[in-house]
Amino acid sequence: MLKSKTFIYTFILVLIAPAFALAQGGGGDQRGEIEGAQFVIVKGRKITLPPAIRNFEKIPLLPVSKAASQQTYQFKTYNFGLKTLSPSFRPVGLRVNEKQKEISGNYVKVGYGNYSTPFLEAYLGSLRSRDYVFNTYVRHLSSKNGPVFDENSGNSDTEVSLGGKYFNGINTVSGSLNYMGSKVHFYGYNPVLDLPASNIEQKFNGFSAKLGVEKTKKDELGTYHFLTDWSFFRDNLNARENKFAFDLGLGYRPNEKFQLSVQGIAIFSKREDAVETKRNYYSLRPRITYTGDIFSITGGVNLVDDNEDLPTAMDADEGLGIFPYVKLSVNPSASVGLYAGYEGDLEMNTFQGFAQDMPFLQPDFTLYNTEKSSDIFAGVEVELIEGVRLNGGLSIATLKRLPFFTNAITDSTRFEVIYDGGDTDRLNIFSELVYEKPNEIRSSLRFDFYDYTLATLTNPYHRPQFKATAHTTVFPIEKLTVKADLFYLGGLHGLNRAVNVEKELDSIIDLNIQGTYELSPQFGVFMQLNNVFGKEYERFLNYPNRGIQFLAGVSISF
Repeated sequence: MLKSKTFIYTFILVLIAPAFALAQGGGGDQRGEIEGAQFVIVKGRKITLPPAIRNFEKIPLLPVSKAASQQTYQFKTYNFGLKTLSPSFRPVGLRVNEKQKEISGNYVKVGYGNYSTPFLEAYLGSLRSRDYVFNTYVRHLSSKNGPVFDENSGNSDTEVSLGGKYFNGINTVSGSLNYMGSKVHFYGYNPVLDLPASNIEQKFNGFSAKLGVEKTKKDELGTYHFLTDWSFFRDNLNARENKFAFDLGLGYRPNEKFQLSVQGIAIFSKREDAVETKRNYYSLRPRITYTGDIFSITGGVNLVDDNEDLPTAMDADEGLGIFPYVKLSVNPSASVGLYAGYEGDLEMNTFQGFAQDMPFLQPDFTLYNTEKSSDIFAGVEVELIEGVRLNGGLSIATLKRLPFFTNAITDSTRFEVIYDGGDTDRLNIFSELVYEKPNEIRSSLRFDFYDYTLATLTNPYHRPQFKATAHTTVFPIEKLTVKADLFYLGGLHGLNRAVNVEKELDSIIDLNIQGTYELSPQFGVFMQLNNVFGKEYERFLNYPNRGIQFLAGVSISF
């Protein structure tokens, strides 16, 4: 029986072995065939197997060689600590004509309004670049007719600016060329008079060139900046002013706690009117700042001087002025900031600055610098909730030679500059609320209260006691932007020195509304209403403002 089973197993193995070998050795899709073969079976053949060799010895274990490890481990303790956030909240000024410029936001706006008012505004800037940026801005707004006497109260304003910046990773080099031109009329005369517009016309023209170098790489110990500004300003009454200004600043931070800085300012100007006057100004402002965990304190001194020849009646201390400066800022939390300080300074006044504040000045008006003998200030900055910020504070200052405007003795249609005969104490209390919700609303509201204690003058002529401004931008629907600006001035007093009559001016409430709608990414339309309430108020005595003003136009973006 055993022999029969052995035979059968051998026969099956012989049949399967060639096919299995062919399948294992064949490659790809090659196919083979079983060749014919003849098997001879011998019945008397005896198959014998040799006896198996049995080894009862244990297999010895191989020696284990322990390789040297190439990995090393270091365990360090890291202390992660975040410095207390010191926020500095400052509201963004929202203007009616403010344009939200994209990186390639070139545009042209053209419009027309009542009082024969053409309007043009254009902006052309470079595309995105890591090395440089340049831009050109042009704006013109004029009204042929004014609030009274038609063309005799017309005005115009023109502005052209060409600027650019170059970045090299360490420094930023900037420069600009600027032009401004404006025209007004002395229309505050008696209505019974019949005056030609050319006889009461006042024109201003100004040019300036600015150049600056500033270190912008912030990861080094030292910083610096150098700015220079040349400007030329004149009117059509033979008054002119040349000014060269230089500003040099150096900073050094030896460690995270201390910072040292010094700023030097030098201004050389020449005013030509009835006489030629050279007016120079110098200032040196060293500072040292220590920053702790929740506070910082800055101390220093303002060293200032000018070459003003002041009259004896002003009882002024001529020569080098030395004024201390100190400011303490405390941030008990990331959403609350407190500050307080003390400062004295000398502020330079210029012909151009006065003309921009009061364009109806008489020729050869008196021009002095204003000394801030002391200024004690304090305030708080709080983020109430996300998107809502509240600022408030006060300033108590003692000033010398603070300028005020009154109608001139010789010509009441023009204004002269007068100064308080001694120290003027000024209290300013302000509060400010800012709210912003992206893509929905931006809004700010500020209120200022001023109180003056005068030495010789009766009232702070043409300086308001109350001042409020509100700016709001909303996006009610897609592609529509609406802006509203509300201005309020109260407590104004005027003085006509020609007849020695004082007058309390009515409070001013001026609401301006502007809407912009995008017809397409390239085209849009806009409409603007100024002085919506239509009140012909007087900002300056005998000079009424226009009533409601309407302006509409189109804009092209590219």
